[in-house]
Amino acid sequence: MTSDPASTVCELAALRAGVAWADLPGRAVLLATGRDAVRFVDNFATAPLSRLNEGQGTESFFTDPRGWVIALANILRTDDGLWIDAAPGIATRLWEHLEHYHIREDVALVDASADRASVLIAGPLSADWIAARVAGAVPSRLFDHVRTRLGGVDVRLARMDWCGPDCFLVQMPTADESPFQRWLEAEDLPRADAADVECVRIVSGYPLPVDIPDKTLPQEIDRTARAISFTKGCYLGQETVARLDALGHVNRTLVLVAIEGPPPPAGSPVVCGDEVVGTITSSCPSPAGGEAVGLAILHRKALAGTLAVQGRTARVVDRPAGNAAVTLEGS
Repeated sequence: MTSDPASTVCELAALRAGVAWADLPGRAVLLATGRDAVRFVDNFATAPLSRLNEGQGTESFFTDPRGWVIALANILRTDDGLWIDAAPGIATRLWEHLEHYHIREDVALVDASADRASVLIAGPLSADWIAARVAGAVPSRLFDHVRTRLGGVDVRLARMDWCGPDCFLVQMPTADESPFQRWLEAEDLPRADAADVECVRIVSGYPLPVDIPDKTLPQEIDRTARAISFTKGCYLGQETVARLDALGHVNRTLVLVAIEGPPPPAGSPVVCGDEVVGTITSSCPSPAGGEAVGLAILHRKALAGTLAVQGRTARVVDRPAGNAAVTLEGS
């Protein structure tokens, strides 16, 4: 962790306005291989995996039979099946969920989390920085990914937008993690710490498992256009998801909240008048200074109201648009 405040400001600025790298310890990596891999996993994902070509990917929810969210993941089509990337702590639950339904299908489900290391390279200049050093093309569309060589290491390079529209996941065998990180340091690329990444992640509105409480519905996470298809056919939990779509909207939605003063702790109630309308799930100091920002799932009736957190004035603010062109329907 960086301890020098001036360095921290520099690294945060690099993530937001330049390019920086960060370690991503413990990310979930599930590999599904075999003749039936895509068809099998497609039965449990809200996104249409059968439409993906090798080198493409999508964001998707996995839901239980009642339609509650189990995980939000990135599902990437490879030459031999699927690479499922998700936040730390998800791998075991997701593997058990899929394996529970695995009977005769020709598919091998492997939790490869311990065998893979992940690094983030992010910032508006990240694509140009990588392009000057990579062997081959840099993925230009969200969720596109390639096998390539970077820093003398064989990696998978995937375009994401967790920390803004210009963000890359670099995945490699764990044995290559230290040499790769030494190369990044030799290239004098600023290293952002976990707090820097968390700040940009929250401002970008990207939810982690902490932001998706139990008994949360996919549409409540406000990622419908990019993670849910209503034309793909049947999948586990589809009945609930389709019924909510027919009703027009859910009563709660994930929002970014600005709060006067320092960041409130996770679990702090969001109040509108005398009524608790939600809970702060993650927060950080605003990069703009002077206030905090946090993610919360709020009742829609309170979105235009006067809010308070810990007795301090709060308001819903717009999240960055990111890659607005991402949509599943018609793709």
